[in-house]
Amino acid sequence: MAHMAAKGPLWLFFVMGVLVLTNGAAGLWSDVEAVVAAAATRGVNELIGRARHRDRPFVQEGFVPLIEHEPSFSFPSNHSACGFALAVAVCFANPLLGALMLLLAAVMAYSRLYVGVHYPLDVTAGAVIGSLVAWGVHLLLKML
Repeated sequence: MAHMAAKGPLWLFFVMGVLVLTNGAAGLWSDVEAVVAAAATRGVNELIGRARHRDRPFVQEGFVPLIEHEPSFSFPSNHSACGFALAVAVCFANPLLGALMLLLAAVMAYSRLYVGVHYPLDVTAGAVIGSLVAWGVHLLLKML
């Protein structure tokens, strides 16, 4: 769990690399869309986090988390949000690899709970935000 909590995004990017290798230019375009969605998600999360600051569980409850982490804001989870943004964006181009990425994003979100750096609402909100932003980016890019 500690590995997924800290290194989970690398596994998502690995699957995105497989998408490029198997789908060529279409896979590359999908990856670009996914990265745009994740970047937009990160911006949305930053705004929400600044407006609704909440201490991390290890700060509020006074324990040592299973991974080293800064005591920055907890809500919403950036890992969960960006993981789901990447996964949902890839789902539009390749549902099979997208499903694998959704599974990895869910495991990564759970691992963030397990190691003590997020509350359940943090990762749930992150997953919803990332999914909605990815969907919006997809619709916006289709209109261009």
